[in-house]
Amino acid sequence: MKKNLALWPALMAVFIIFFLYSCRSEDLLSNNEEEYSSKFKVFSNQEKEKIDYGKGFKTLLERYDSIHNVQHTPKALKKAWKNSSAMSDEYIEFSIRSQDITTKNKEVYTLFPLIRNHQVSGIIIAVLKNEDTYVEYLKMSPEAENYDTILELFRAQYIKSTLQNKNNTSKGSGGPCGFEGAPPCDIDTIIIIVPGGGSGGGGLPPGGGGGPSGGCGPYEDCIHKPDDGGGGGGETTPTNPTNQNPCEKMKSQNSTQSFKDKVAELDKKEVFNKNEETGFAAAYGTKPYEPMANTANDNLKFPPGNKYFGYMHTHLDSKEGVVKIFSPADVSTFLTTCVRNAQEKGTMTDAYGMVITSQGNYILKYSGDGNFGIGPGTLKSWNSWYDREYQNLLENGGLSQPDVEKLFTRFLEEKVKLDGLEVYKSDKTTGNTSKLRYDGKDNPVKPIPCP
Repeated sequence: MKKNLALWPALMAVFIIFFLYSCRSEDLLSNNEEEYSSKFKVFSNQEKEKIDYGKGFKTLLERYDSIHNVQHTPKALKKAWKNSSAMSDEYIEFSIRSQDITTKNKEVYTLFPLIRNHQVSGIIIAVLKNEDTYVEYLKMSPEAENYDTILELFRAQYIKSTLQNKNNTSKGSGGPCGFEGAPPCDIDTIIIIVPGGGSGGGGLPPGGGGGPSGGCGPYEDCIHKPDDGGGGGGETTPTNPTNQNPCEKMKSQNSTQSFKDKVAELDKKEVFNKNEETGFAAAYGTKPYEPMANTANDNLKFPPGNKYFGYMHTHLDSKEGVVKIFSPADVSTFLTTCVRNAQEKGTMTDAYGMVITSQGNYILKYSGDGNFGIGPGTLKSWNSWYDREYQNLLENGGLSQPDVEKLFTRFLEEKVKLDGLEVYKSDKTTGNTSKLRYDGKDNPVKPIPCP
């Protein structure tokens, strides 16, 4: 008896290690796109040339203005002059700028003057962060170190550009440079003295508000590999209205015979007892479902191309310790592959991820605005949280399916924290679908039935 008791902690440790490995082995792969598809094209170093971040910030905001019919840039203001009632009364002058500055945590920022009533009224900090997946345009706080000095530098350069424009009567007179019919702003870059010295500052100056912020989606500047999957016949766009909520979208999808056939093909005892996962990728085009291949590490991989807006796959009973719900990599793949592809090829509400298990079928849906960025560091952090909390769960009572559902919904609530990302469960007996909502550590998961 004493010998058995002494061995128990070691055996439990081995089981935990095996369990965590199994959990990770159920991950989906998105054709090696996790760390790329959420990055901005304008900041990608495809030709190994030095990236001009200031130019990239200008390009993104001009594109944002055009897409959303707002004005933050001279280009958008010029277009809005025909409808003066809709014009902004200030803009960012991208032709006058600081050098590009990289912080110790690898965020990059560039400063630009904010113009109002033909004067420099403030300073805008354009920031690239979260491993090149998120941009912000912030108004620098007047309390920031060196604020007054930087403001005077920008004012001097703006006056210089205005004088240059007035003196060049052949190209226009009055007002700042850079507008159509005016000379270019041939202005020297302003060198900002970063607190702490050097161009690699310890952090950003304080700021808040200003222009828009978000991931690559609202700027239509996400990196996607070319669609080399072939197929012929041209791609089709979804017929469902873009304003359908997730419940309506799933109800419409569940009524299609091809979807029901593929779910039935996977939702079988003999499939759960296989040695490998099975899955299908949902695609725009003439071939709506394509098999997903198993890799050497027992991961499922999307076929080549960017036409895939959804997936369904199994989590097995044949392997001890496999979690009967999504893994962090499943969530990452859903967002970086399915949502991004749907955003480009159809609408984001088309996207879905589905895991089919003996304990229930779970569906991921997204109804947000696309303002998210997920890089390799994000997924690493998610996996670390997930592994740690599952180990705690094992050490404190086991892995009932309600425990699994509670921990996953807590993961979405506390770690992922993305508005519009939701998990649903389809009841195998009734066929009814409910959203699962985390309701606090002392309460069970709250199901909210779809109408």
